[in-house]
Amino acid sequence: MAEEQKNIIEPLAIEFLNNALMLRYDICTCQLCRDDMLAYVVSKIPPEYASPPMEQARLKYRREIARAALAAVEAVSKNPSHGPGEDRDRSFKSLLNQIVGERGLDFRQYHQGVVKRKIAMRMRVNKLESYPEYGRLLTKRPEEFDKLLEDLCINVSEFFRDKEVWITVKCLLENLLKEKKIRNDRSLRIWSAGCANGEEPYSLAILLQEIARTEPWAFELELTASDIDKKALLSAQAGVYPKENLKNVEPRYLKSYFIALADGRYQLKNEIRAMVKFQRLDLIRDDSIKEADVVICRNVFIYFNRSLQEQLLMKFYKSLKAGGYLVMGKAETLLAQGKEIFREIDINARVYQKK
Repeated sequence: MAEEQKNIIEPLAIEFLNNALMLRYDICTCQLCRDDMLAYVVSKIPPEYASPPMEQARLKYRREIARAALAAVEAVSKNPSHGPGEDRDRSFKSLLNQIVGERGLDFRQYHQGVVKRKIAMRMRVNKLESYPEYGRLLTKRPEEFDKLLEDLCINVSEFFRDKEVWITVKCLLENLLKEKKIRNDRSLRIWSAGCANGEEPYSLAILLQEIARTEPWAFELELTASDIDKKALLSAQAGVYPKENLKNVEPRYLKSYFIALADGRYQLKNEIRAMVKFQRLDLIRDDSIKEADVVICRNVFIYFNRSLQEQLLMKFYKSLKAGGYLVMGKAETLLAQGKEIFREIDINARVYQKK
């Protein structure tokens, strides 16, 4: 490769390599490894990539260079040219064991890529370079646990997320209540697992209130919303949300069930907030809600590994009454074991019924 071509390719390669390494604290990033990674990236880029001016090369070949950078990180980190240094995999596992021992929070069965990225974010904020350093920081400053937990818990949500799913859920609730009336069963128990800031259980409460307006019912409602994050639960109990979280709320719902605040946010009216009971619950370690008619747990499974997904699925199965319903996230699929104990009701909305 001509020196002129190399001078064009290398700055691009370095840029993409730095992006690939930004949150990788689980591998060696010494200068020798970085040099090997850079050489790998450059070797994967044909000389013609350097033919156009640099800005054109950046636009035209950024995808190829980004892929080469990711491949370089994986290849070199698995077979570094120097002798063994810190066992980062062992250090990472030790950190997770420390978190379990000191706080009882078990992230060892979460999707490890997700956990590593979240911990890396906290390490970057604190300007630390290794897992043992971060472990010592957790011991020295216990408040860092709370900040880590905030990052590890996925609390991004909105009211009536995936609007078409909520059309199915409303129909499910209407049919369920009609069946209960026929059986003279006046109890209704719903569990919103992994409720984050409360948008999901409050969406359920609004639907139930709407159903009650057209079909008066005298059911004993128990709508429990659980999450592991105490701060998220406190936020949910307050019931105050920014306008962007309400983008899927129908105007008539907004008028009927929300109060506009002076700062541009909205607060749910007391009649809706009173319908939901919030509870701190660790889906991995704690007992589940019993005798539920409906369990809604959307976009939580995707953060767990397969073994834990199977455990949670069985936990939800045991939580449900015979014929009860499970609602999962649209990005999630029922595992093979789940197909033996649940029947598909609506594949697009991810609604299943206990066999």
